[in-house]
Amino acid sequence: MGQRHTLVHQLMDWAAREPAKGAIFGKKPGGGWKEYAWREFYQAVRKTAKGLIALGHTEGDCVAIVGDNRPEWVICQLGIMAANGIPAPIYATNTQAQAAYIVSHSRAKIAICDNATQLAKYQAAMAEEQMSVEKIVTMDPIRGHGEGVMSLDELMALGDQQADAELDSRVGSIEADKTCLLIYTSGTTGVPKAVELTHEGMISVARSLIERAPYLEHEEYRSVSYLPLCHVAEQIFTTMLSLERGGQVYFCPDLKQVKDYLVEVRPTIFLGVPRVWEKFEAALRDKLGQATGVKASLARWALKTELASFKASLRAGREVGGVRRKMANKLVISKIKDALGLDQLKLAATGAAPISVSTQEFFASLGIVVLEGYGMSETSGVATVNDPDKPIFGSVGRALSCVEIKIAEDDEVLLKGVNMTRSYLHMPDETEELYTEDGWMHTGDLGRLDSEGNLYITGRKKDLIITAGGKNVAPTEIEDHIKRIPGVGQAVVVGDQQPYLCALVTLDSEKLGELCGELGISNGSVADVAQNPKTREFIEKRIESECNAKLARYQTVKKFEILPIEFTVDGGEMTPTMKLKRNVINDKYKDVIDGFYA
Repeated sequence: MGQRHTLVHQLMDWAAREPAKGAIFGKKPGGGWKEYAWREFYQAVRKTAKGLIALGHTEGDCVAIVGDNRPEWVICQLGIMAANGIPAPIYATNTQAQAAYIVSHSRAKIAICDNATQLAKYQAAMAEEQMSVEKIVTMDPIRGHGEGVMSLDELMALGDQQADAELDSRVGSIEADKTCLLIYTSGTTGVPKAVELTHEGMISVARSLIERAPYLEHEEYRSVSYLPLCHVAEQIFTTMLSLERGGQVYFCPDLKQVKDYLVEVRPTIFLGVPRVWEKFEAALRDKLGQATGVKASLARWALKTELASFKASLRAGREVGGVRRKMANKLVISKIKDALGLDQLKLAATGAAPISVSTQEFFASLGIVVLEGYGMSETSGVATVNDPDKPIFGSVGRALSCVEIKIAEDDEVLLKGVNMTRSYLHMPDETEELYTEDGWMHTGDLGRLDSEGNLYITGRKKDLIITAGGKNVAPTEIEDHIKRIPGVGQAVVVGDQQPYLCALVTLDSEKLGELCGELGISNGSVADVAQNPKTREFIEKRIESECNAKLARYQTVKKFEILPIEFTVDGGEMTPTMKLKRNVINDKYKDVIDGFYA
């Protein structure tokens, strides 16, 4: 790839080709949208870049960014890249110490934040000598912000006063195969690692995804950006694909508002981590469950008809269903999709964690095929994805055209490709451990390939439980069975070096109505329902019938405990993309786990 193949040059190209077309959108405080057309977007990026240079930023320097999703976040990111620097994003939910670690580890001299809350985090960390930066830039204008702090508007004004020559020189010197973005891992197993990504790696992912789903090249591209921008999954849709396609991105700063944004924006492409799809499913099932009489019968018939037609179409290799399917869509399904804001959706995607087949089938019954992909920060987000024309639920699909894949003797998934990270920043030992001698990247995931090259992930090597009897057990398969029980939110199977397996189970607050209705008990808090003897009796029976009866004897769960809480990001049990932090959970509930084997 030549040097023109960078995200910055893609932005320049769209500014020249479609200067007046809307590119990025953010909600105004009083309502309505603040629109940045491609030319305005590019000009804001240039001003930001020149402002950073005026503050003393040098080529190759990292700049930290923290904040909720908004247009200014991406303007800052691309401004750093245009100055030939490296953005070092931080989760808005990170603690002061975690944020300070990233600033210090990346050796950032300039830090950017969105609001007063994040500014206070930076300033407290500096006061306690956890980090040191020369300048802080705030996206919001903040009065009395203190010494060494300026607003983004002030930074842009400073940049506007600078000559273009230095920036133009830097843009011209950007190399596609050099590090242009850091993605810090969630640190589920220790200190976060800074994954180095390149322009050519990210662009290769975008182009390979369009090859897999060609309609992305021709259909209007409109998405809602709501997952954390410091996670590679959101970067795929907000920057990689959008800059490749010249798409429109609407920024949603709060996950709780995403349903409202979907109705207003009506995206053509939508990424949801499994937990998001599960929450949508729970809300829809609850709504459908309230229907009575003819409406209830019609809804059941329509969803059953659409799912049966979908499966028959896959078997036949062509669309089948005829008049019945069209009637189901007209009378019920189209109205549900319209109410959700998903009536114009062309691509529904999921990743970052496994999704259950039952959830995929539920959405297929609504005419929404949720395509599961597989990847990680180290693969620039994606390595495999399902084929839109013949998806296989339970599989994460085939390798992208830019990726090679093989299964090692111990069943670990190994990858190669231009989109793989070159290294972890300042971690040579960890980087060396990442690759085999012949250049294959370790994923740490266990899997298998079918005859057509579809990948099935069966577990994580580090999560593998070795029982006292010497059996190797992948807990995720067992947990997936438990999570299908009505009312259950999460399950964590334990039993390493123990004679049998046990499970920690949490209830889902959004599924309590369904569970309580089935049990004939009063609805209440998660803690109240968890402590009800009928709940325990119900889950015990379902673990036996839905889990133990379907698995090998050594995989069966002998004991379990229903916890009186939900696992959350704030509680520390989940990552921001809703992955379990097993080490945290095992430490937090050590007494409960020890009690299983007392």
